[in-house]
Amino acid sequence: MQYIITSLCLGFLLIASGCSTDSEDCPPGAVEYPNQQELIDGRAYKQSSVDCRTPKVQTFRFNNFTGAEIKAAQNTVILIRQEAFTRLDGTTIDGEITLSILEMYRPGEIIACQLSTNGINDANSVEPLLSESIFYLNAEYNDEPVLLKGEIQIFIPSENKGLQLSVFNSPDCTELDCQVLWEIIPQSTVFEEPYQGAIGDVILGYRSFITELGWYSFARYNPNRKEPGILYNKALPQYSLSNSNVFLMYDSNSVAIGMFSEFDTANEVFSEKYSEIPKNTPANVIFVSKPKNEFSFDSSPIITEDGKITVTRNPQNGSESNLIDYINNL
Repeated sequence: MQYIITSLCLGFLLIASGCSTDSEDCPPGAVEYPNQQELIDGRAYKQSSVDCRTPKVQTFRFNNFTGAEIKAAQNTVILIRQEAFTRLDGTTIDGEITLSILEMYRPGEIIACQLSTNGINDANSVEPLLSESIFYLNAEYNDEPVLLKGEIQIFIPSENKGLQLSVFNSPDCTELDCQVLWEIIPQSTVFEEPYQGAIGDVILGYRSFITELGWYSFARYNPNRKEPGILYNKALPQYSLSNSNVFLMYDSNSVAIGMFSEFDTANEVFSEKYSEIPKNTPANVIFVSKPKNEFSFDSSPIITEDGKITVTRNPQNGSESNLIDYINNL
């Protein structure tokens, strides 16, 4: 009997030690965790999305008859012509418009706010876009929704020159707190042109026009897309998509962040099948949850390839600002 018990213990150790590092080429179910724990309530993490986005919204007011040039904190510039907005019935607004903007330019804020650059490609599959900007726009008159008549010009700052960008939006997600999935706006035009302020300051970047409010990104598909592949992350057993997320952040001059969308309950593993995974690309797999009052997070550096599995073992805890700083410093 003692021999049988010893053999079983050695078998377990061989399975665990065979996939003992943070990034492994082994079957997703090969990693075992002792001391199983109950699932964590996902309400705190779900609420953290709203708690992250709402305080970052900036509000501006201007007269609808005169229009305005609005420059937000991260140098997004919105050029609004005269009488750009109407009431929902089409009548002219003679008064003050309240414009709200949320800017998302750095990976830490994007991941903390449960956003990604995942977009629908021309094969109708999901892949992480290479994005120069993510922003959300909304406008109201006397706390009532309004219509955008015609178009307004948007400038987004970027030091990456010579890019062939398109405008993406999220047509099924028009609210601040919804899940964003990017879709290209056909025949959208983005032109490279710097912004020059009133005092002569010059900011490099790109411009385009939008005709509706909501979520937008100036982005492009990865030019190094290759054949389909799938990535895995083995997290602690009390975590799943109900209370956490796993992100793939590519090492890129542009922001490229995928969000894993599948969870295998049998093997307790997150996965994402990308239709065009850029293989042999340096990246970080980032696990994020919020069990109670603090975030729980960890990362694993990898070189992407089909079937790659990363393992989350010892996530650290911290505030939202700790999480953001951690990701921005990877």
